Amino acid sequence: MTTWDLEVDVVAVGSGLGALTAAMAAHDEGSQAVILEKASKLGGVCAYSGGEVFVCCNHKMAERGTPDSPEAARAYLGYLAGGYADPELAKILFETGPVVARWAEEKCGVRWKIIENFPDYHYPHAPGTAAAGRYLEVELFDGAQLGPWQKKTYGTPHMPPGIIHDELFAWGGLATITQWNFALMGKRVAKDQRGMGPGMMGYFVKAAVIDRGIPAHVDTPVRELVVEGGRVVGVRAEKAGKAFFVRARKGVVLAIGGYDWNKRLAKQYEQLPEWHSMCQPSVEGDNIVLGGEIGASLGRVPNHNLGMFFGYRIPGEEHDGKPLYRASWEGGYPHAIWVNRAGQRFGDESFYRDYLPKCHAWDGLTQDHPNYPPFLIFDQQYREKYAFATYLPGMEVPDEVLARANTPRELAARLGVDGDMLEATIAEFNIGAREGKDPAYGRGSYPWAAMMTGDKSRPNPNLGPLDKPPYYGIQLAPVGVGVNSVGLETDGFARVKHVRGHAIGGLYACGNSAAALDTGAGYQSGLSNLRGMTWGWIAGRHAARGG
Repeated sequence: MTTWDLEVDVVAVGSGLGALTAAMAAHDEGSQAVILEKASKLGGVCAYSGGEVFVCCNHKMAERGTPDSPEAARAYLGYLAGGYADPELAKILFETGPVVARWAEEKCGVRWKIIENFPDYHYPHAPGTAAAGRYLEVELFDGAQLGPWQKKTYGTPHMPPGIIHDELFAWGGLATITQWNFALMGKRVAKDQRGMGPGMMGYFVKAAVIDRGIPAHVDTPVRELVVEGGRVVGVRAEKAGKAFFVRARKGVVLAIGGYDWNKRLAKQYEQLPEWHSMCQPSVEGDNIVLGGEIGASLGRVPNHNLGMFFGYRIPGEEHDGKPLYRASWEGGYPHAIWVNRAGQRFGDESFYRDYLPKCHAWDGLTQDHPNYPPFLIFDQQYREKYAFATYLPGMEVPDEVLARANTPRELAARLGVDGDMLEATIAEFNIGAREGKDPAYGRGSYPWAAMMTGDKSRPNPNLGPLDKPPYYGIQLAPVGVGVNSVGLETDGFARVKHVRGHAIGGLYACGNSAAALDTGAGYQSGLSNLRGMTWGWIAGRHAARGG
């Protein structure tokens, strides 16, 4: 290259936590950074999230006089990893995550708070779990602080607007939507007060593009890495339909998410017959393509227990002009169950750490996934108390969305499920559910699930019988949240590794663009956000200091 349209020190590709943190870290080291975003708004997948950041041994716990136990935290993270984490990367994430969280508060104005009484996923059943304290979220953010970027940042179609987790749980959680304070929510939305993912990203966008003045270009997809002498020295992007060459004197940081909207890659790597996504349509596997063209190595962790869900699409719902898929939490509500095609339950429907691997299960004798696809089944009691998707109690749900019938057997016929077994499954489930018990799978025994999807007015928040017709059902489909099993392999400085084992000069990756070799085979909500900002900080500083 002899002519560049723009020359900077560090190019941050993407605009989620990883990219913005990398750009800010480089800027604070005295380097010139730029942000290139493929979508038309800033915020990335992080803006669609609940805005939870899972930080063991965080400074907020220490400030309130209840410091975390490093030994317990290591034990829990090791439990989640299942033996699949790289020890060096896991150690760096564990030790640096709290440092970056404090840096974000002190240097970027991020107003962290602990989500009160919110337990670890596996509390109290796994080693090292905590009853509360490790989840951080942000205080409400005033969108007006973004100035010209206020309308160019993502909200979320997946989480309640204008509230924080403490309020959501005080109002009963996801199940009891009829008890939410919609008047308060409406006032806050009118004032553009943002919580959860949009609020978190509001703080980071403000710190990057407003406070630091780091230039950000939206609608600017990166199409190719420019390499000279084996080192990445810039990118070929597109802007307004034309080539836009940007030189990176010190490094390029790929923080553009995974491959959720690349069905070919998703089906191959996630190993399910179909794949849909809750993420923005811009998440198309560019990390794999850009890195693959120059010999980048791919890393992988097992795909069966990461951050993904099963869900559905309500006809007509879209985001950025593409179909919008929603995660189904309804299986954890009272008066609802999941079954497979054989009409049998196969796990704790309230806790996706249990049912998710079982949906991936493969039967080598029948050459089939026995629990795929799953079906959500509920009765009229459910419809009278709880919402389904955006349909509140009392609202009619179109037949094209939900199948319905007067008996379980009739419903089974409409769904393609074994009728005899569904009838028997519901009868057996009801015996325990009436007493608040689930002898088969212990549903309701995980406090996280009870808090998130349960109805606290019941003895067992996650249980209620299905015995009032009509009955309703829907076939569910896999929906990713951007947390993929395959990504670019990176080292302890977030540098992308070549297939021959050495680091590729000038190229970094973080967040969901990098393989989750630091966390391994399991997942805990908030780890993806932690990975993004931690490795983004490491990448930005390392690049700015000369690589």
